[in-house]
Amino acid sequence: MGQRANLVIVKNRTYELYYSHWCANTLPRDLFWGPEYATPFIEMQTKVDESGWLNDIWAEGGAVLDVDMKKLLIYGGEDIRFDIPLRNLYLQLLGKTWAGWEVEWASGGIADIASYVGYPKEKVLTDHEDDLKDISLAPPEYRDWVETIASVSFSANEMLMFPLGGGIDEYLFHGPEMVQKINRAYGYPKLELSEWKKDFPLGGFHLDIPQKRLEFWHADVISGLSRQLQCIWPGWDVIENYSDYESQLRSTHGLLQFQSVHEQQLLDELTVHLLNESTSPLKGLLYMAEKMAEEGKEVEINPYALTFHNQPLTQELKAEILASALKGLSS
Repeated sequence: MGQRANLVIVKNRTYELYYSHWCANTLPRDLFWGPEYATPFIEMQTKVDESGWLNDIWAEGGAVLDVDMKKLLIYGGEDIRFDIPLRNLYLQLLGKTWAGWEVEWASGGIADIASYVGYPKEKVLTDHEDDLKDISLAPPEYRDWVETIASVSFSANEMLMFPLGGGIDEYLFHGPEMVQKINRAYGYPKLELSEWKKDFPLGGFHLDIPQKRLEFWHADVISGLSRQLQCIWPGWDVIENYSDYESQLRSTHGLLQFQSVHEQQLLDELTVHLLNESTSPLKGLLYMAEKMAEEGKEVEINPYALTFHNQPLTQELKAEILASALKGLSS
């Protein structure tokens, strides 16, 4: 139980590593208000040595605050982590509250955080051994279950779109075997996603079979994915476009259309998220442990889980900072 994160402060060409058991889901909100508030927030967390690095299984969030270079590298959150249009707008706002700093989303997760400070990313990456199911590009049972969009160019004159359930890794880890099992009957010559679901997809991939080129993008952090796919797809050009979903629009030449992005709706959603209060998870954790103990179960709590540090800003101050960022965004 927890939302684990590694946080790093770089100063005078050295870095200090911190661990938080609880802040991964709230990190985009915790660090939004500017470096003068983000620095003490990180320093309130548990300082650890190199043995405190999380791997890509456990690290659900992370950040580097580089004072020397004035750069913020961040990932985490809930909706922001999985919704690319929402995240893009968040990053624009973040650029206003962190004026004079370069802000960047860590698409590679903890591997990006580690690499930035010179810690070998191989030490935080694990090879995911998925139990692969039989491959099929059939659509999911219900239209609103679509999570991934596949587009396949069979020749210069034939291209089809495939709305899929599940994440891109469930398909791409099959390697070129997938190409041999594509059933064209499931494909669409044109695809308007707004006719299928309201929410934006989580990822997509484009296969150009004649050119043996695979391009893919994804909303969620998938550490080391490109490295693994280059091994699984020998002889193919494997191109990771990270959160650039428009790369698939370019590859499909207008035959694929994503849902319309309504900026004001996203701003309203961000405002609610950013002004929400972060509450301590300790009460719920201790209540659960007490109930399990009453049932005769042996309960052991990770000491880190009993530590929750936050630096609450007043609602008035947060509203003032956010209003200034919104004003800067519209100007």
